[in-house]
Amino acid sequence: MTPHISLKETERKAFRDSQQDGLMEIVIGICLVAMSARLLSRPLIFTLAFPLFLPRILLPALRKRFTYRRIGYVKLIPDEAKKIVPGIFLILLILIAVMAVALLLFGDVSDFDLWVKWCPALFGTQLAGLFLSLASKTGSVRHCVFAVWSVVSGFVSSILNFEFRTAGVFIYFLMMGGLLALWGLVLFIRFLRKFPTPAEEVMAYAKD
Repeated sequence: MTPHISLKETERKAFRDSQQDGLMEIVIGICLVAMSARLLSRPLIFTLAFPLFLPRILLPALRKRFTYRRIGYVKLIPDEAKKIVPGIFLILLILIAVMAVALLLFGDVSDFDLWVKWCPALFGTQLAGLFLSLASKTGSVRHCVFAVWSVVSGFVSSILNFEFRTAGVFIYFLMMGGLLALWGLVLFIRFLRKFPTPAEEVMAYAKD
């Protein structure tokens, strides 16, 4: 009797396996920590561009170097992959609209300091949407943990009062980025131990 195999579950398992190296968490964590560093020094403004090119350049390069040679390469369905970025921007636009209405009703929508104060909650909710999307594709509990942590740390950073107006944004980026980078590093070390370099490559390096 041929067992019933769910195509959706097969795709989910393949995508989950491709994310077990922890490199995505490390790269996103680096981006967030770097953005928090920008708030401490104006010359570090170039770090704001990290989220634009690090996931597109550094992440594929690291996976080519460490991941694909160990577990192979899984190509995502183009249509599914293209839905992620527009979805993130749609969530951002909705959140900005909700925030504008809330400030209009309960505050001063033209007060720049209020916008800065609630930016951590805005970023936290948006990033949580990304992780919930990943959770639906991988079935991994850790992405749900990241989503909850992102929302909680974002709102806490917005609610608390600080002497400097950008302190809440700095604290959120540092807390979220630090968690992702450390968690990703643990996953990466475990991945390298679980999938050592293939024997034929070890022999090739030895000959060189």
